[in-house]
Amino acid sequence: MDPKLEHKRRSARGLTLIELLVVMLIIALTSSVIVLNLPPPAGEARTEAERFAVRLTAASEQAIMSGSVIALELEPFGYRFYRYDRGGWRDLAETPFSQGRFPADVAVAFELPEPARRNEERRADPRDDGAPAPNVFFLPTGETTALSVSFTTRREQATLSLDNAGALKGPHVGRP
Repeated sequence: MDPKLEHKRRSARGLTLIELLVVMLIIALTSSVIVLNLPPPAGEARTEAERFAVRLTAASEQAIMSGSVIALELEPFGYRFYRYDRGGWRDLAETPFSQGRFPADVAVAFELPEPARRNEERRADPRDDGAPAPNVFFLPTGETTALSVSFTTRREQATLSLDNAGALKGPHVGRP
């Protein structure tokens, strides 16, 4: 047999089954390494906690930069920011201080650990007299009202905490 014909016949054969299996094994190993190193998907509780943390940080920075007191009125269904101006609370409507609502499927619980706030007389409905009832304050000196907020869904819980010096910790994510 002619060596040139034999060489043509061998080169026209294509891939063997072993070569094909090795290529598939390399692809499978590479894709498994990629999938295992992907960050876990952020749940709704974590996403909402991060969104709220950004707004708290912005409020603290705004109070320092503007030299005015910024306040936050927290309620189980949402929140609203205010600025103390000319003897009263004025609604802050500009971004990122526009009124926020918590998603319906995220349970929100907040705690104001200051003893003085715990003993404060509570009104039946803060909107009865039409005046805002802020419960978290951001001072121009950088001080804030201590606060702990927990965002909970069926799958996860994310917790934020703000200390009196304005340091924000979290969100810390775990199981409910």
